[in-house]
Amino acid sequence: MHSPQTARIAVLMLFLFHGIMLGGWVTHIPLAKERLAVGPGIFGLALLSFALGAVISMPIAGAAINKFGSARVSWIMGVCFAAFLFVPALADSLTVFAIGGILLGASVGSMDVAMNAHGLAAEKALKRPVMSSFHGAFSIGAAAGTLAGAWWMSVVGPGVQLITISILGAVGIAAAIPLLLPAHVDKGLSGSHFAMPTRATIGLGLLCFLALMIEGSVADWAAIMLRERLVVDVATAAYAFGFYQTGMAVARFSGDGLRLRFGAVRMVWVSAVLTAAGTAVALFVPSVWIAMAAFLVGGLGIGNVAPVLFAGGGRLEPDAPGRGIAAVTSLGYSGFLAGPPLIGIVAEYTTLQWSLCLTVIAALIIAAFARMVQSADTY
Repeated sequence: MHSPQTARIAVLMLFLFHGIMLGGWVTHIPLAKERLAVGPGIFGLALLSFALGAVISMPIAGAAINKFGSARVSWIMGVCFAAFLFVPALADSLTVFAIGGILLGASVGSMDVAMNAHGLAAEKALKRPVMSSFHGAFSIGAAAGTLAGAWWMSVVGPGVQLITISILGAVGIAAAIPLLLPAHVDKGLSGSHFAMPTRATIGLGLLCFLALMIEGSVADWAAIMLRERLVVDVATAAYAFGFYQTGMAVARFSGDGLRLRFGAVRMVWVSAVLTAAGTAVALFVPSVWIAMAAFLVGGLGIGNVAPVLFAGGGRLEPDAPGRGIAAVTSLGYSGFLAGPPLIGIVAEYTTLQWSLCLTVIAALIIAAFARMVQSADTY
C-alpha cells in the first residue's frame, strides 16, 4: 500500500492533466464555432451535449466508485477523456459535434467525480485538508493547457496541437496510476450505489451549480466575447481563460490554509464578491489587457468555492464519499456544462457581453447564501 503522501502526489497529477486537456479543448471552441458556421444560440444549444453526457454519467460514476473504487474509475475515464477530445474538436457537422460532446462530457464528468473522491480518501488518510491544492493543480493545468496550447496552436496548427494535448494527458494519467491508493479505501462502503441528490446535499449542490456555471461560462465564452468585442486574434483571446485559471490556481494553493484560519463561510463570501467584481470589470473595460487582469481577479475569487463544496458533499456521507461527491457534482456540473448554452441563448436576444452578466449575478447569489457551506468545516 502506498503512503498517503504518495497518493496525494498521484491525485495532484490526475487533477493537473485533467486541467491540461480541458484547457487544450478550450482553445478549440472558437474554431469549432467558426467551422460549424452557426450563431451563438445554435452553438450554445450544441454545447448542451456536454451537459447531457456529464449529468447522465455522474450518478453512474458514483455507483461505479462504490463498486470498483475511485482509483480504477479515475484512470479509465481519464484515458477516455484523452481519446474523445478529437471528436467535437474536429467535427464538421452539428450532429458529430453533439455526439462528441456527449462522449467528452461523460468522460470529463466521470473522471471529475472519481478523482475528487480519491482526493477525499487521500485527505482522510493525511488527516488534514488538501482538497483545494488538488483543484489548484487542475487550475495550473488548465492555465498551461490554454496559454501554452494557444501558443503551440499558432506554431504547429490546430491538428498537431490537439494530438500533443491528448498524448500528454494520457501519459500523465498513466504515470499516476501506480501511485494511487488501493481500491478498498472507498470500494463497497455502502450498499446503496446510485448518487441522487438528497435533502442533505441539495443546498450544496445548488451553490455548486452556480459556482461551476460561472467557471463553465468563462471557459466557453470569454475568448469569443473578447474576440468579438475587442477584435483580437484567436490566440490572444484564448489568454482570457488562461488568466482566469492562473488566478484560480493561486487561490486554490492558498485555500486550505485560509479555510483553516477563517472558516469556509467567510472564505466563500469574500471569494464570491471578488468573482462578481472581477468579472464585471472584464466584461465592460475597453482595454484587452485590463480585461485580462480583471479575469485574473475573477479567478482569484471563484477558485476556492468548488473545492469547499465538493469536500462538504463527501463529508455529508462519510460511509459513501464517492456517492456524496457525485450527488453534489451532478448538480454542480449541470451548471458547468448547461451554463454556457444558457449564455449563448441569452446572447441571441441581447449580446454576449450582457448575457455573461448572468455570471456576476450568480456570484452575488453565492455570497448571499455563503452560510450554507458551514458543513465543509466538519472533519
